[in-house]
Amino acid sequence: MTITSPCTGVCKLDDATGWCLGCGRSGDEIAGWRSFPEGLRAQVWDLVPGRLSQMGITCRRLDWTTGDILNFVQESCATGRGTWVMGVVGAVAEFSAAPDATTDVAIQGKDIVMQTKNGAMRMTINDDVRAMTFDPPDIAMPPRIVLAVKRERGRLPVAAGLKDLGTDHAALSQTTGERLFDLGLGRKEARFAVRVGSGKARAALKAASGLPVLQNLPLIAAALIAESPTRVVDTALGRIEVDGLIPTDGMTSPIGPHTHLLPDHLATGRALPLGMDLPRAYLPGAIFYPRIPPAPDN
Repeated sequence: MTITSPCTGVCKLDDATGWCLGCGRSGDEIAGWRSFPEGLRAQVWDLVPGRLSQMGITCRRLDWTTGDILNFVQESCATGRGTWVMGVVGAVAEFSAAPDATTDVAIQGKDIVMQTKNGAMRMTINDDVRAMTFDPPDIAMPPRIVLAVKRERGRLPVAAGLKDLGTDHAALSQTTGERLFDLGLGRKEARFAVRVGSGKARAALKAASGLPVLQNLPLIAAALIAESPTRVVDTALGRIEVDGLIPTDGMTSPIGPHTHLLPDHLATGRALPLGMDLPRAYLPGAIFYPRIPPAPDN
């Protein structure tokens, strides 16, 4: 197995150390990488975390191959090790199984599809996907993992206002008679949509057509809460679909698949939480948050 390059797309050497601000390699290590034997590549990888930490760089690429990433996604879902999140700050979908539910995992070529009660997720894992982390290598807990996609390969259509997209040909569940409506985030990193049948929710969506999300939400929220249609979040990596009740004010989010659409958070314009800024060469696809084990009884 060939050891991958640590490159993150930030190719600039630090004046003080001579190490790359993106990958932590020296200029000689970058120039000679293709000719290095695997043992030497492994030695460089071992040095990278400490170098990046010394330079104050938090984002680092993991030495995972495409197969490693696929295996991690499959295992994390099958064993319920944590939660996958897609979207942008203020508009996200979360995928994990409820305690009383199981997750079915299927590999379809380079796609991996997960199904559980009230939710489904699909990711396309190919050579354009990178595994990143912002956590130091010596933390006691498993790190958060960001799956990022090369920007030039992962662009989504951007709708600046609410738009009827018609039949959802990428749907992961039955959609007879339903139509997909993009809520108009106007963001290149993610799309937040709902899939509705005929009814008051569809009428409200059509009446708000063309309005950006912060203007259309007050007009459509009541109808969407009443009908709780399927919510769909797409990124360059794939999608999460969420069914089930949309909680009203005062209710807590269900354990298992659910969504958040929060205008105040959306207004920040952030793609990822604070402290998790990807190199410009990539678009965020999904974040994995490991499950925190319960504290031991004293």
